[in-house]
Amino acid sequence: MSEMVKNAAMTDAVSGADAVAVERILSCEPVIRELVTARDALGLSDGELGHAGPPFVPGETPPVVVLNALAGAAMHEGWAGDMEAGRAMVLGGEIRLRSNHALGTVSPMSGVVRPSQRLFRIEDRASGACTFATLAEKGRHVLRFGYYNDAVADGLRHVEGEVAEAIAAALPPGGLKVMPVVARGVELGDDVHQRNIGGMLSFLAALPDLPGTVRRWLADHPQHFLNYAMAAAKLSLDRARDVAGSCIVTAISRNGLSCGIQLAGTGEEWFKAPADLPRGGFFPPFVLADAHADLGDSAIMEAYGLGGCIAHVSPQIAETMQRPWSEARAGGERMRFCFAARNPVIAPALAGTKGVGLGLDARRVALGGEGLRIHTSIAHRDGAAGWIGVGVAHAPLECFTKAVARLGTMRKGAPA
Repeated sequence: MSEMVKNAAMTDAVSGADAVAVERILSCEPVIRELVTARDALGLSDGELGHAGPPFVPGETPPVVVLNALAGAAMHEGWAGDMEAGRAMVLGGEIRLRSNHALGTVSPMSGVVRPSQRLFRIEDRASGACTFATLAEKGRHVLRFGYYNDAVADGLRHVEGEVAEAIAAALPPGGLKVMPVVARGVELGDDVHQRNIGGMLSFLAALPDLPGTVRRWLADHPQHFLNYAMAAAKLSLDRARDVAGSCIVTAISRNGLSCGIQLAGTGEEWFKAPADLPRGGFFPPFVLADAHADLGDSAIMEAYGLGGCIAHVSPQIAETMQRPWSEARAGGERMRFCFAARNPVIAPALAGTKGVGLGLDARRVALGGEGLRIHTSIAHRDGAAGWIGVGVAHAPLECFTKAVARLGTMRKGAPA
């Protein structure tokens, strides 16, 4: 075991296969490198779209928010003339759906990825492995919330054109290291899921050559930083894949119907349960009855140890979600138990001596008996009203108990 892992695990019981998985996660050095297209980077072809969450099972109809985002993507690619035609192409099987995680990317909420879409390559400086970050549009009526019209199309062209090109041109030689920016964001009060103000400020500070217009656009849209953090978290957790016997979680994702998790020791298999309903702060006039079930790949941040798992170090997001600070603090502290080790890079003062967790242990989540806390955005259940709030959902306990049981059968040599 490396000295880094020994130091990270001083107050935690991490050993064997889980220690190997944690060491791999810690050894990853994500760097934002270059601008690419999904066609070239992910191998997406015409008639194929990536989607957030575990794969839909054959015959399963995507929920309306996802269906509308897929239809909008089909229009944006020029495959469909209107939303009705786009939905019909998806439902009729003319468009092949592929899970973002399997493609090598992650995207928030309905999280569609299109062949012509521009992405940033995030490279592990240590191994050369890479993932790809999508680019978040600005506003409450955007494609990732199932909304598409001429204004959304213009927004997509802007973020994938002027904004993306300016960021690419401003990157330092060798690329921009992501985790120091994430760590600074947490020090400034971010949970790095629903609050990314500190991360965006640090991102802007690291890119002094950005044009003023793009700098102002980004400063007014701090949630844009989340996508880079998500890709870096996926890249780090992917390093732990295929460690035989390890119960460390490598992915958590939701497709609006199901929430699924993956483990280091069980490869690409998903362990699923019905997606939870988020509760929290709604933009007026919306209320809980308007909420859609939990969506998106963004729970990769909780799998990494941030988001809802550090609710106790991000007071402002508790206020935004209209959750009592006492409840948020207690919830975050309970989540810390679920991790096998301590993160030596991200260490905000409010985390105390236990620090921020690293290496989400499915067995510990199962023992905790409540699932895993997720900080999430909330989409309207009608698939038309867009982004209506932010709140708390949970990765269901059943996901973790199923995964632990499956790993147990693999250890015993039993068939799937």
